[in-house]
Amino acid sequence: MGDAIGLPHEGLHPRRIARRLERAPLRHRMVLGRGMLSDDTEHAWMVGRALAESKGELDAFTRAFARQLRRWVLALPPGVGLATLRGTLRLVVGVPPERSGVHSAGNGPAMRSALLGVYARDDAHLAQLVRASTRMTHTDPRAEDGALLVARLARQLAAGALDRAIVDSIRDPEFRERARGAWTGGDASLEDYRQRAGYERGVSGFVVHTVPAALYCVMAGADARASLELAVRLGGDTDTTAAIVGALVGARDGVGGLPQDWLEGIWDWPLTTDSLDALARALASDQPPPRHRWLAAIPRNLACIAVIVGHVTLRLLGR
Repeated sequence: MGDAIGLPHEGLHPRRIARRLERAPLRHRMVLGRGMLSDDTEHAWMVGRALAESKGELDAFTRAFARQLRRWVLALPPGVGLATLRGTLRLVVGVPPERSGVHSAGNGPAMRSALLGVYARDDAHLAQLVRASTRMTHTDPRAEDGALLVARLARQLAAGALDRAIVDSIRDPEFRERARGAWTGGDASLEDYRQRAGYERGVSGFVVHTVPAALYCVMAGADARASLELAVRLGGDTDTTAAIVGALVGARDGVGGLPQDWLEGIWDWPLTTDSLDALARALASDQPPPRHRWLAAIPRNLACIAVIVGHVTLRLLGR
């Protein structure tokens, strides 16, 4: 849901987003007032399928997730991050998943890791799953630490018990200080936080920027809707920031705590909200994942590219 609500604003300057939201409240606006899903949701979906297929066994999860990524990239997904694209193409040509990742600190692994935190048996299992998921596409330790932080925070939020030690374990000093500032800065206004964090032009796809921004939104928002609006108002990589925020507040509040109008406003295919619900039920009951029409994603992705071109054209016209 966060992915869909943030996607139409991706790449926009915070001031331009603020002007949009002065004219109308935050809502779906991708196609005819409806929302569409991007790679952020697709990656979480693939992680979930791999967990359902493997029952969480590490080697089986690694093989299953690599298989999901190969199918996904061959369906021509739009808007893929460069490191994710390079890593998945290396999988396609036969590079083993343990060696397919490239050196990048992008936010791709973080956008798909929340479910790992909720599913894992314990923290050691969580760390193993996150490492396998991350290194398939990204090998920079900061990418792994960002994914670990999201997974551990999702686990804590689901349990209703927060412990800042998960922030203190981040290895990179800049990343650690940014995350600490976001953890303790929930009382700061959006503008104060934006200035302090250096997000005047929006949040980048660098994991050191994205994950602390998502953490701030979760801590500062009064509820899921407020947290997601903060993620959009920060600007920049709004779909990924909002996707991470949505996963975290979903872990905390459950489906019932999410804005139902935004959930009902998502329109996409072959990956639908019903598909996601079915996968959640399969994971909860230790059943195989639902069937998925992988080939149907090709015409859908081509149509999505046309929608994106339309949005770019409207932006050039000042809309």
